[in-house]
Amino acid sequence: MKSAVKNNGWHIAVILGFIFISTVPSLAQIRNGGEPSYQAAPPGAVGLSPEDIVNLPSTRWLIAGAAPNSNAGDRAGIAIIDSTDPSITRALYPAPSNEQNFDRTLFPDCPGPPSSGLGPHGINIERLADGSYNLLVVNHRGRESIEIFHLDQSESIPRATWRGCVILPGSASGNSVAPLPNGQGYVVTNFLQKDDPNYLQSMENGTSTGNVLKWTPAGGWAPIVPQRFSGANGLEVTPDGKWFFVSEWSDYKIWKFALRGGDPPQTIHLDFLPDNLRLTDRGTILIAGQDADPVNVMTCRSRHVPCQSGYTVLEMDPDTMVTHTLLHGGDINFGGATGAAMTGTSLWVSSYYAPQVARFAPK
Repeated sequence: MKSAVKNNGWHIAVILGFIFISTVPSLAQIRNGGEPSYQAAPPGAVGLSPEDIVNLPSTRWLIAGAAPNSNAGDRAGIAIIDSTDPSITRALYPAPSNEQNFDRTLFPDCPGPPSSGLGPHGINIERLADGSYNLLVVNHRGRESIEIFHLDQSESIPRATWRGCVILPGSASGNSVAPLPNGQGYVVTNFLQKDDPNYLQSMENGTSTGNVLKWTPAGGWAPIVPQRFSGANGLEVTPDGKWFFVSEWSDYKIWKFALRGGDPPQTIHLDFLPDNLRLTDRGTILIAGQDADPVNVMTCRSRHVPCQSGYTVLEMDPDTMVTHTLLHGGDINFGGATGAAMTGTSLWVSSYYAPQVARFAPK
């Protein structure tokens, strides 16, 4: 197997070597490919089918884009999971403890709180100047929007207070969201145009279906780069605000772009469909995705045919874009991974195929 890295129009082929480690790899140990370095370590969190998960830094909490006891076809809200005891899951939004504190100054075009529940897709967190966090949610229920919640950690279990929303432009269908540094706005992947009847064929062919958008309070929405993508999916912005990364899902690629221009884009080609991306506390990026074809992933449930369960989770050095295999698997119990996050030495993997968030530990 080979991993291809393109930069400045030239092409490097890196032969995938095999490495064997017994602990979480350091940045210096990350190499292309390698034997999977994690193994199943139940229990996970059952009764959830989240498309995406994120850890709340310096806490034991994981946030998942699904409500407790939801099934794979009803991602009705946001749940919170205790990583030290995953049997403890609680509704974060909607929940009886929810409050509203509408920031009309920052979100003047938001029509108000969600009136028909929440349909989460990608989620992310934003660190604020006072050290607290906002939760950012791509929402498909009732409206195509980014919903913003402040996370109150003053009690034993965090609570979510709705702060506002940003409505996506035109027929854009959001997938993932990441904050720009210092409250400058958000970057959002536009997976597809909802008025495009041929998007599935485009995804099967690896041709463009959408783009990547940036929203700022002063300027509103605009493409962040002129390039278009086939299934623009996962997204992360580095904490220093220098780079952002995009999963081009149905063309099997990860892209690296300079936020402020000047540097040419870089890309690596993968042998699976890369879904959500997640920054880790170690400064690396997790890549979770399906060993499948785009049409099966997009239509298997509606057609009542078996969903391809194979999946891969990689860890990538953002400087070099070199990757290391953390997980590779898939069976009737768990498959079709869509997101991953780390807490301590545990790796947590989500899938909208399976009614659980699976837990893994270093071999």
